[in-house]
Amino acid sequence: MKRYLCLICLLLALVSGYAQQLTFTPQWMPQSQFAGYYAALDNGYYAEVGLDVTIKHPTASYGSMSMLKDGTANIITAELIRAMMATDKEVRLVNLMQTTQHSTLVLISRIKEVESLADLAGRRIGTWRVGFSEIPYMIDDEQQLGIEWVQFTNPLNLYISGAIDAALTKSYNERVHFSMAGITPASELRFADMGYDFPEDGLYVTEAFYKKYPEQCRQFAEASRKGWEWVRNHREEALDIVMKYAKAEKVPTNIYIQKWMLEAVLQEQEDVKGEAPSYSLSVSDFDRLNATLLKHGYIANPIVYNRFVGGKP
Repeated sequence: MKRYLCLICLLLALVSGYAQQLTFTPQWMPQSQFAGYYAALDNGYYAEVGLDVTIKHPTASYGSMSMLKDGTANIITAELIRAMMATDKEVRLVNLMQTTQHSTLVLISRIKEVESLADLAGRRIGTWRVGFSEIPYMIDDEQQLGIEWVQFTNPLNLYISGAIDAALTKSYNERVHFSMAGITPASELRFADMGYDFPEDGLYVTEAFYKKYPEQCRQFAEASRKGWEWVRNHREEALDIVMKYAKAEKVPTNIYIQKWMLEAVLQEQEDVKGEAPSYSLSVSDFDRLNATLLKHGYIANPIVYNRFVGGKP
């Protein structure tokens, strides 16, 4: 029934000449991290506002930011740090919606009584090949800790074998895999608890695209928000949708992993009091990250909030 309603909405939009074709690309392959967007598409929320949306996933060699820059994608998800760095050095971006309100970085360690990154000075720490590690790198550089960063595709084997002393993980992703493997780390550090609680995932377009299609951008953000709100209230159904997309892309996962991930993702969307998500990027969070990136040379010039968020002049 949902499929038929979606089709009817889209056909009505096409007949009226109103439909806008958009390609949306999340940061990675199908998983619960993007459940709200899958739900918005499957439930017809994009079609209801006249948007003909196609979801095109990235690959390891062709990422979402590259797809946005060359026009293969119109809208993407990205971490705030990456978006601000890209705006400074590559292409001006506009934040349409902020989903993740907290840092999801979690360091798990084989070493006991680790209370800060300084306690792992000179140790081997696993990290991703594709970014997400800017904050730990800043701390290492500032404090001259001499950490040996070991790049991984999956940290589990390196950690279990003892090839690394600790690993960076995401609370909704690799940390879930460690728990499901029955691994209890000797120590666990959340960067959000160490003064580095910066927002992460958001929805982005290029400034040029925003200026050309401001109403469609607003509609996409509103429909996406509606999708996330539906997911929050229909979690089991949302997992079925996520698994449908995962199976279509042949992603090796299962519903139990995706359920853990979804719960963690939804929790990171809430404010510090555990209240409902605002889906917006606060000025104070933005300013703190702006100052941090400037201090460590990750951006050369301060990013202007009123231009970065919502494309305000």
